[in-house]
Amino acid sequence: MEDLNQAYRGKKPHVTHVGFTIQKWVVFAIFFIYSVSLLFPFLWMLLNSFKSGEEFMSGNIFGWPKQFYGKNFIEVMNYQVDGQTVWSMLLNSIILTVVGTAVNVFLSACAAYCLSKFKFVGRKVIYAVAIFTMIVPIIGTLPSEVVMMETLGLQDSMLGVIFLYSGCFGFNFIMLYSAFNSISWSYAEAAAIDGAGRFKTFFTVMLPMAKGPIVACAILQAIVYWNDYTTPFLFMPSHMTLAVGLQRLQQELGGSTGNYPMVFASMLIALLPVLILYIVFQKKIIENTNAGGLKG
Repeated sequence: MEDLNQAYRGKKPHVTHVGFTIQKWVVFAIFFIYSVSLLFPFLWMLLNSFKSGEEFMSGNIFGWPKQFYGKNFIEVMNYQVDGQTVWSMLLNSIILTVVGTAVNVFLSACAAYCLSKFKFVGRKVIYAVAIFTMIVPIIGTLPSEVVMMETLGLQDSMLGVIFLYSGCFGFNFIMLYSAFNSISWSYAEAAAIDGAGRFKTFFTVMLPMAKGPIVACAILQAIVYWNDYTTPFLFMPSHMTLAVGLQRLQQELGGSTGNYPMVFASMLIALLPVLILYIVFQKKIIENTNAGGLKG
């Protein structure tokens, strides 16, 4: 037995060409089926958004449109739900996404920079609190958030939702904390020798060096806020966003009239900005994110 062990010691397991080919095609088949399962609903929605309501309800659900009905997109943009058009919903979504993302990422960068580069009493406690907030279920904080918003007088206002979005702890904080940790403190020391203060060093040296991770966090956060339904629905009911308005459109157009093509058109309008954003910045996201962390 010892001779056999010595004979096979150092030899790599032999994999036949046929076995490798089978494994390759099995993996390809699995990913192909998974890709089809993701693309089919989108393509089906795209196809049906160009049909008239009568054609869709007549049974032509999976077929090609008999005549492309592009008016669905124009009509749904001017369709009103509680006095609000899809145009106003789109504007609300843009304002919340842009302002909320900017505030959240900037405050997260400030908190991450302070905790990663400065040593002070309670630093580890603050970091532990930041981690703890990520494991608390959202439903567990909703009652306290409702009471807080009513007490501050921010209920049913866009400013209140932006205030909720401005929390600096969470995914962005962890990622930017790692990014600032990877930046050498010698750059800040060199800036101090040149006469730069703490704020100037942060804004002119450290933030530009962490530009890649910051942009990646901003893109991912913008997608989250664009698709957010719960927060605007609870704390801004009089100013619907697209995420909230789509649910109302589905109830009114799909339930009462059966005009699902208009519903599909509204879904494509809501999906298009996120899709464009991801396609344009896909390389930036991949370059600055890896398994659970960001590269500095």
